[in-house]
Amino acid sequence: MNFKEKWVNKWETQPVLMLLTIVIWSIFIGLCIKGGTLLFTSVYSLFSPSVAKDLYKGLDLSVIREWHTGYYIVAVSLLIGISASKAYIFFLVIRVFLKIDLVHPFSKEVSILISKIGKVTVQVGVLIIVAMAYFRWLSSDTSHWPTTGGFLSGSFEFLIMGAVIYAIAMVFKRGVEIQSENELTV
Repeated sequence: MNFKEKWVNKWETQPVLMLLTIVIWSIFIGLCIKGGTLLFTSVYSLFSPSVAKDLYKGLDLSVIREWHTGYYIVAVSLLIGISASKAYIFFLVIRVFLKIDLVHPFSKEVSILISKIGKVTVQVGVLIIVAMAYFRWLSSDTSHWPTTGGFLSGSFEFLIMGAVIYAIAMVFKRGVEIQSENELTV
């Protein structure tokens, strides 16, 4: 069965799952645009310092840019890493939704993908904590807390969500084992 036939078959048998896939695709594309815009404006700001006043939707790192270019590059790299990691989470979710079959939901591929989602989600939480500590350190030297526009929020939520997803991955892994045992006994 080719890709087109699989796609049409999934729409017929699992329409809600496919609608969720489309919603997740739109979120993924939005996060890619956010990260790409931040990357582009950050590189552009290295040549035109005035751009650092509004990198993306109110993100103002101009004080750091004027104070020290190296620290500015690290700060922007952390923010780009957070955005890219969030987009990667949704990319993995898309892959799960395209791989999963509700008739036989437990597969090794889906189990591995769910485990990756849990790990990356925890990594995003840790990366946000590291970025917050870095910005706190910078603000102690520059006496200015930059307007980060929501980039540094939700660290605790990501840590908890990552732990829950990882626990679900363990249950899924056990489901794969049980399903394969059942297939062998039938």
